Amino acid sequence: MSPKYSGTCLCEDEGGIRFTISAEPIDPVCTCYCTHCSKGAGGIGQVMVAFPQDSIKIESGEDRITTFTFEATDSGKPKDKMFCKVCGVTLWTAPDHWKKLRQLLVRTPVIDGRLDWKPTVELTSNWRAKWTSLIAGAAQQ
Repeated sequence: MSPKYSGTCLCEDEGGIRFTISAEPIDPVCTCYCTHCSKGAGGIGQVMVAFPQDSIKIESGEDRITTFTFEATDSGKPKDKMFCKVCGVTLWTAPDHWKKLRQLLVRTPVIDGRLDWKPTVELTSNWRAKWTSLIAGAAQQ
């Protein structure tokens, strides 16, 4: 199957991670404001979308991907964070319950040209910064 999407880490021009995705995203596009997502993004939260794990192919830089497992999470379930060990960019996460589905939550900023995907769900929305607004039409969880 031909790739539908491609993406990179920040060190793409210096032997970094390049990947392709051969499937369409699994709805919904979500943003999460939990502690890990906010700190990991260096901002108010992260925008991500699920893809089948087997639809993601590492084209280069696989040796740069490392995993950190969060045991103490807001959900109470562990999750793996896969990131570039050179530039530090988070590529995707695999919360424990998503692993069983064989899906990865891919950060939309690492997908080429996909910053325009609007979240349809806001996770841990009660943790959203008070100076921000609800995303119009997005479900609140």
